[in-house]
Amino acid sequence: MDIFVKYGGVKPSDRVLDVGCGSGRMALPLTRYLTSGSSEGFDISPESIKWCQNNITAQFPDFKFQLADLANTAYNPQSKHKAKDFRFPYPNQSFDFTFLTSVFTHMLPQDLEHYTREIARTLKPGGRAVITFFILNEESERLRTTPQSQIRFEHPYEDGQVRVGQLENPEGVVAYPEATVRRVLKRNGFGLVEPIYFGSWCGRSGTVTFQDLTISDRKSGALSSGSIVGWFRQLSGLS
Repeated sequence: MDIFVKYGGVKPSDRVLDVGCGSGRMALPLTRYLTSGSSEGFDISPESIKWCQNNITAQFPDFKFQLADLANTAYNPQSKHKAKDFRFPYPNQSFDFTFLTSVFTHMLPQDLEHYTREIARTLKPGGRAVITFFILNEESERLRTTPQSQIRFEHPYEDGQVRVGQLENPEGVVAYPEATVRRVLKRNGFGLVEPIYFGSWCGRSGTVTFQDLTISDRKSGALSSGSIVGWFRQLSGLS
């Protein structure tokens, strides 16, 4: 909650989207903070959504939760619905503030690209997105093989676009190159608020969080031309 306020700039009057809400770990402190705002959340876990509806929405009607039955090798392997085809169940420009804590750390490139586009679609111009990643750059590549690193990401995956912890469960934990994170945010209409707050997962000290923390502003206007081109390329099977 402190990170959302200090780094993300969430306001008590904001309409908030909680992507991958789980069992309300972040929604609960928001109930005390969003004095005139509201929150929507969705997750792929039926048990988590039911708990949130019974224990949070029942007391705070402005906090609503929906199930998204989407396939994930780690959390919902039985589903046949793909995240890259999922349209967030909200109108355009519905939210002032969106956050994803430990969501893109379990998603592969096509899903990440699509979700970033949906985050942009549902955020108001000038809205902010707080997203955590595992980011690979020169420092983390050097540190991830040391004894201090908690995750090594030993396996290249998807033609080397990402690295994963386990080949048999690729969405268990996923790391992206820093250049990829920057590129995906930019082409989907976000301006990255510098700096990226790199986390302690690989053995760094003096960090803000365990995962790598990004703050982005939703730019005004339509999606960038790069995003539109990328969308058509995906539809035509070119990327």
